[in-house]
Amino acid sequence: MNIEKIILEPQSPEEPDSAKELRVAAYCRVSTDNDEQRTSFENQVRSYTDMIESRPGWKLAGIYADEGMTGTSASKRKQFRKMIRDCEAGKIDLIVTKSISRFARNTLECLTFVRHLNEIGVHLIFESNHIDTRTAFSEMLLTVLAAFAQEESRSISLNTTWSIRKRYEEGRSRWSKLYGYEKNENGEYQIVPEQARVVKEIFTLYEHGESIDKIMKHLQSNHVPTPENCETWSMCTVRLMLQNERYCGDILLQKTICESHITHKQIKNDTTEVPSYYIENHHQAIISRKQFNRCKQIFALRRTPHPDMPGKYNNQYPLGDKLVCPICGSRLFKRSIKIQRPGSGWSCEIGEHACRQFIIRASFVDQALLNAYHTLDAGIVEKKLDSPKFGSEAEIMLRYKREYPRMKKVDYWWVDDLVDHIEFGKHIRTTKELIALEVKGTPDPDDRSMKVFWKCGLVTTVPSDVFYDSDLPGRIAKRYYNQQQRKAEKKKTSKGKGRDKK
Repeated sequence: MNIEKIILEPQSPEEPDSAKELRVAAYCRVSTDNDEQRTSFENQVRSYTDMIESRPGWKLAGIYADEGMTGTSASKRKQFRKMIRDCEAGKIDLIVTKSISRFARNTLECLTFVRHLNEIGVHLIFESNHIDTRTAFSEMLLTVLAAFAQEESRSISLNTTWSIRKRYEEGRSRWSKLYGYEKNENGEYQIVPEQARVVKEIFTLYEHGESIDKIMKHLQSNHVPTPENCETWSMCTVRLMLQNERYCGDILLQKTICESHITHKQIKNDTTEVPSYYIENHHQAIISRKQFNRCKQIFALRRTPHPDMPGKYNNQYPLGDKLVCPICGSRLFKRSIKIQRPGSGWSCEIGEHACRQFIIRASFVDQALLNAYHTLDAGIVEKKLDSPKFGSEAEIMLRYKREYPRMKKVDYWWVDDLVDHIEFGKHIRTTKELIALEVKGTPDPDDRSMKVFWKCGLVTTVPSDVFYDSDLPGRIAKRYYNQQQRKAEKKKTSKGKGRDKK
């Protein structure tokens, strides 16, 4: 048997046809936008432009450059994606880049793009790694070096994360762009007056009962530019502004954490593994902390699930913690009632000691509270200004009386500032009984009354507006709970019939 010895010569890159001019593009990238990296970025662009234009047989097909972008994800690099599209469109024959780490720090992504480009006849040269994808052994070497690049990226990410968290522990924040502020020469938050007026208006409108949707439409109708300098506002933008503690001068450090150094996806920090740090009075505030907390409370109240309508949410309940049952002293809770006419009422039903004998219509309470506010004499309030205990609260009340002589509706923003709590008469006497007592000369004016205890130390007593006996809280409660009991029995019966059919 004859054996023939074959010696394979090392393969070299295919030499292009000298008559054919290669369309060569260069890709440059730096991951941060500091001065040192920016200089490196500009040098890369200038160097590749000169190199390609001076090389015989090469024609410049374009310089694609991403500045201040991470290399672990191609999705964030606009110029990189544009270069790939141009390759697929047949506009590029060869790509030159400094190194694998400039092209991609994600091993899988790097190899995927290299293979895809090779398939469509586009090759790459990685200068500092001495790799030309036209050679036979390029992919093996590329795989190893790309893995090193990915590990280097992970190491850099860990070091950066440690540095940032160390700064947070020391209470040092990083500048982050925010509508209403700009960075001054010391890197601190400085208020932009024109934008600050918009921020104040948004918080005031929301505090005074306007919905996020209406605020958004109001800004658009007045042609107020968005934080991105666009004309169209979104509900998400308004909502995020209302929830941003930086507007009251505070700052929460480490709100989010990076899930992966490859995807760079930010997730909300639940503080189970990494702590967050809240710093008060970090910078000059646009709104007061009191207004911010009030808007935060209104947002929470509006997101409370409705007890009777699954999937729906309650409106704000400004009197939620200020009403108590006159029969047993338990707190009243708001709920929808459909007795005689649809509406809502304040009910004594939750709690170990709840008597379930009192439901007063919410419309009566709101109207009585407005009447109490309108009848409160500012002159009497002024006498409380010298009181050590109520002086500051009296000053707030006078300011409201001057700015808002008459309130149109009951809202959280003024109730929270002015009302301490509200008490009701027992509302147990019928109209006939009240007339009889009046005739005897022993009237009972407190039975159908409502007392408003103001934070300034004054008390205003007004009629509760319950005129008809059918609206007495005891009668409404009895009819409501009988109605609920019938519904429960009906539901139980229907379930039993369903089981019988099975």
